[in-house]
Amino acid sequence: MNKIMRTLNSLIGARMSKSGRFVQIETLGRTTGQWRATPVGFVHGEDGGLIVRAGHADAHWALNLLANPTCRASLRGQTLNYRAEPLLGDARDSALRTIKERYGRGMEDRAGAGQAFRLVPLEGQTAN
Repeated sequence: MNKIMRTLNSLIGARMSKSGRFVQIETLGRTTGQWRATPVGFVHGEDGGLIVRAGHADAHWALNLLANPTCRASLRGQTLNYRAEPLLGDARDSALRTIKERYGRGMEDRAGAGQAFRLVPLEGQTAN
């Protein structure tokens, strides 16, 4: 069942990221050491990075980023390498508000308990 879900996440995430509505994040599995992909809601950060927020405290992709902050993110057919920086306190609350504004009221329950991150592009990369 887990393998089926990972495959579906990867396929659906690739399609969703091309629309620009979601970003597909690939994280290095903290126990498997394998790359895992999942679609995630996001907003553009002021610094050219991306702000993302997990829907619950035990989201595997967020736990993977806490263990290893290096990730890849695909958006509109472009994939860049990023470093994830956890957001805490006011920055975390602000991330929740901006993601709720973009995705609507339905995000209220789903985005309340999870970790938030700023994804900073690694040097030498720029988004088109």
